[in-house]
Amino acid sequence: MKKHINGIEILHFDELDSTNKTALMTGGEHLSVVLADRQSGGRGRLGRSFFSPDGGLYMSVSLDPERIACSVSFLTASAAVAVRDTLASWGVSGLCIKWVNDILMNGKKVCGILTEAQTENGAIARVCVGIGINLREPLGGFPEDIRARAAAIGFEGDKLSLAAAIAARLGELISLNKSEIRKLYSRDLFGQGERAEVTDYANGQKKVIGTVLGVDENCFLRILTDDGEERRIASGEISNFAHLPTCPRINKDKTNH
Repeated sequence: MKKHINGIEILHFDELDSTNKTALMTGGEHLSVVLADRQSGGRGRLGRSFFSPDGGLYMSVSLDPERIACSVSFLTASAAVAVRDTLASWGVSGLCIKWVNDILMNGKKVCGILTEAQTENGAIARVCVGIGINLREPLGGFPEDIRARAAAIGFEGDKLSLAAAIAARLGELISLNKSEIRKLYSRDLFGQGERAEVTDYANGQKKVIGTVLGVDENCFLRILTDDGEERRIASGEISNFAHLPTCPRINKDKTNH
């Protein structure tokens, strides 16, 4: 089913293997959305599966690389800000961004993001940003392996309108420069000032333990190791916090732009 909401084209399916795969295959117009009620082959980072049952919002936004002012490398950060801002403006509180691609609500994951691109003749031809949000807890609850760290936002509204609002906010953000994106991304970054264990994928999956300082101008993670060295991690994952802080309550007025 095709629908237009506030200028955003949405292709809505009951089920897809992967909304990202469909978005890249169809090559939709800039900011168009492929949305599915469930995915049979949802993907996360590093080839992981992404649990995608009924009760979630699974969407991919197609983007024209030539209309991304902040650079393609900042798309995941931009999408995280778009989701946080939109959900907060719709009344969802307790939201934070966990570096690099998760949204947490009161310390539990409610959203994951995956950016993918296709190249032609060595240049990026198509880009899509996949976003999966746990709107409601699935029937029977979350699987045992993720139950302790997953949550749902408790959304009962029109998810197509929510998807259109997220896509529109993403469109606004990618017109900004990298410095502006970094400031917005850092505003409610989870775990700043906390000791954490980070897996550094660019350095042989080495474990780094230290205090999270925030992100640098490239949205790389800054961490002060226990021996006093500041490390910058381009690709990795925060796997453990010594003390999980409570996410700050977001003031709705902060997200009205």
